[in-house]
Amino acid sequence: MTQKRKKRINKEMGLILKKARTDQKLTYDELSELSGVSTRYIKEIENRGNVPSFEKLKQLVCALHIPTDQFFYNNSADNLDYKRLQVYLSECTSDQITTILAIVEAYLRTYKNPAE
Repeated sequence: MTQKRKKRINKEMGLILKKARTDQKLTYDELSELSGVSTRYIKEIENRGNVPSFEKLKQLVCALHIPTDQFFYNNSADNLDYKRLQVYLSECTSDQITTILAIVEAYLRTYKNPAE
């Protein structure tokens, strides 16, 4: 007796991916080309809530340059500026991260308490 595997559904994941795609003004076809995931499958994830394999999710996340924590940690109270900063940092090289870290540390040492 063969059992049909039940599809896993996660509408929130699809909404996160759809928002990232539309925020970047990408069409389904453009995201498909960037990620290597078929247009049809992207539509199924975004609109039907189909849960992609880890590999497909990785391809989409990398193509969209979005942080992965939102898929694993549900914290809708996150600051949008913080999320934008995460996206920018994810695109930086190691040397750029080191420079940014030094700038932030110097800034915090100089302006430790703005109320003073």
